Amino acid sequence: MNKTYFTFFLFINCFLFQARGETYPEVLFDNSVMPKSYFYSQSTFSGDSWINSMNGHLPVSDTVFFTPGNALLLNYVSGTEGLWQAEINYRGESGYSFNKNDILIFKIFASADTEVNELPGIQLKQGENRSQLISLQKYITNYQDNTWLSIMIPVKDIDNLDENASITSILFEQENNDGKEHHVFIDQIEFLPAKTPEMRLTGKAMLTAVTAYERHVDITWQLPLTPSIRYIKIYRSEDNENFTPIAIRPIYFDKYTDFVPRTDVSYYYKIAWVDYKYRESPFSEIKKADTKLASDDELLEAVERAHIAYFTAETEFNSGMHKVNPLVSDAQVSVKGTGLGILTQIIGAERQFVPRQVVLDRLIKIVDFLGNATKYHGAFPELLDGRTGSPISGDSCQIAADLESTAYLMQGLLVSRNYFDQDEGLEQELREKVTALWEDVDWRVFKKDEESVHLYDQWSPACFFDHAKPLGGYNGSFIAYLLAIASPSSSMSTDIYFDGYKQPLEYVGPAVGRFSSSPMDTIVTDQETKQSQIFRKDTFGDDSTYYGMSLNAGKLSSSLIDLQQPFLAFDPRGKVDSGVDYERNQTNLANIFYRAALDKSEKFVSLTDVLWPQTTNDSLMSAKFSPSSAIATYPFTPTIALDALKNYYRNLGAFLWTEYGFRDEFDFKNNWVSEDFNAVNQAVVPVMLENGRTGLIWDLFMKDPDISNAATKLFGDTED
Repeated sequence: MNKTYFTFFLFINCFLFQARGETYPEVLFDNSVMPKSYFYSQSTFSGDSWINSMNGHLPVSDTVFFTPGNALLLNYVSGTEGLWQAEINYRGESGYSFNKNDILIFKIFASADTEVNELPGIQLKQGENRSQLISLQKYITNYQDNTWLSIMIPVKDIDNLDENASITSILFEQENNDGKEHHVFIDQIEFLPAKTPEMRLTGKAMLTAVTAYERHVDITWQLPLTPSIRYIKIYRSEDNENFTPIAIRPIYFDKYTDFVPRTDVSYYYKIAWVDYKYRESPFSEIKKADTKLASDDELLEAVERAHIAYFTAETEFNSGMHKVNPLVSDAQVSVKGTGLGILTQIIGAERQFVPRQVVLDRLIKIVDFLGNATKYHGAFPELLDGRTGSPISGDSCQIAADLESTAYLMQGLLVSRNYFDQDEGLEQELREKVTALWEDVDWRVFKKDEESVHLYDQWSPACFFDHAKPLGGYNGSFIAYLLAIASPSSSMSTDIYFDGYKQPLEYVGPAVGRFSSSPMDTIVTDQETKQSQIFRKDTFGDDSTYYGMSLNAGKLSSSLIDLQQPFLAFDPRGKVDSGVDYERNQTNLANIFYRAALDKSEKFVSLTDVLWPQTTNDSLMSAKFSPSSAIATYPFTPTIALDALKNYYRNLGAFLWTEYGFRDEFDFKNNWVSEDFNAVNQAVVPVMLENGRTGLIWDLFMKDPDISNAATKLFGDTED
């Protein structure tokens, strides 16, 4: 496959369409999600040498690429008294654990002004360690310019590599001094085994459906059990004749979401299977998608559906729990993510995005798994092996019950207990098993002693509270305190709420050495280990006025998404205590973050509408924005939340919108967007949109008799 695609994409508010960056762990580079430059790269030059650099990063080309939609550009001059280097990093922190029999493979395209001996050399890096410099011409037998060539370098040929360390990056660097300007494109950098499946793909690809929305089209396929298939390649056309490749997807995805340039346009799609040598199968049948402008309700529906799809897709097969990693071989599951996912799946069932029976069956699988999984005093570790139910940890002290994660799980299970309320056998079985898990949690164990008014975030059978921190403050720890009071089997006094949750402690350090107490300090001693730690009394809120809005609880130094987590399932309407009206406080918080963003967003007005909220209030430190945080204010500030949703979708969807809805964060200043998904960010959008539209999750949680009793204890009778 040596064809070059010179494909020009339409600008969308100055942002080009980009293929998604999620890929195999052995792939160092396939595409940049953001246009113009690749964030996970650095380039430097000195003397009379030079390399094109955009804010210290390599530029990307959307017109010359091997796999859609872009490639890296090395535009350089190799001088006689200088040096240039370009480093491309693995996106994951751990890098790639290689095998000595692996082969480093990448694609290279050199323009006509470059001879083979003028190509750069390469080095592999393992942290600070560098391999020997490898000359590329040794691995090119039939050099041609203006065509894609495949470079294959056996790892065993590369000296000075530590077999026990991961590869963290690859360096392209000057190897000669010809003084000419060169344009060399690099794409699809990866490590593969020496032997890969060889069978040619002779069967047609199977495109099962294309579903059109306002500005995106969901494309789904059915993958055969053929080991030669490595990627799915997607093509798009506007005339059903001239098709352009727009994306490739790994085989563990069965869907791709294409963010299209315009709405009210018909698009045509076909796909092909791609093997390890990038040979394509015969094309699938062509399917048509008709996009159209969406009403507000249709747009809300589409956003909810996409975010819910994240939890539907990321389900671990054995346990039904929420997977941490999409790779099939990784069976790690998240307890907190599962609790959040249950809320979204119930919305999916109610809106008929997911069949009710499918959600019920998954919940039965979850509660059966939890019934046999490792737990301590009824509480679960945050990470479990979905195959065995055993905790995943590094040492004995890390094997611990996580109270906050358990609280999120129980919150989801209690909502499911109230949603599946029919007398039918399986629904009754679910309710009974949820009740057994709920009543098995002994919340009292998570106080350090009888006098303590704070719950602690973890307890370890080996190290007790050695690594534990007190929960409290205006954040997601509210759920743990609420459930501890609501528990029918180990109910605790409301004192823990007023004197613990609302009077948080901030960790200072161990009570030894130079640490000394002040009137604001509290010394806490573990009665089992006798170790003492110093905590400083913190405040529950700023209790001030900002941008004309009063704030009685919560701090602007916290992220808006953290400040919303107490009220995913607990309905704040009509809840008032100690001078805090929680519904009004949430409304004011949203308005404060929005008003604070008005001035700070001015620099981007040529590209987009107001961007909010920033993930930190110090604009000099960060220009990161969180779409989910703004959208999740919908129950309290529907107008500005809906405006934010429309802005992030219609104006910035080219890089923000995915199969699973909006990405977590982005940073214009550094041309960066998050490529990982976070269960909290993915869940708050559909949960809070649905609460604002119908109150579904609030109603289901608040009608639970245990929760209702606890709410009455804390806030009195708030029924009309």
